[in-house]
Amino acid sequence: MTMRTSRYFTCPNDHAGTETTSENDQPYSASWESVNAVGMREQGTDALGYAAYLCAKCGEPMTLTRKP
Repeated sequence: MTMRTSRYFTCPNDHAGTETTSENDQPYSASWESVNAVGMREQGTDALGYAAYLCAKCGEPMTLTRKP
């Protein structure tokens, strides 16, 4: 079975973005992970090791927010 998690982001100009992570959580099978970012482009990593993003529309830094 595939486990999916989503994180939601906004920029200072209220543009929204979503990061969806899919990963294999079945025991005794090959491990894999896929990350898909919509409305954002990756900038590197933050201090905690998570992906840091810039807004695809205006280029401002994205900040983690609650589900819209």
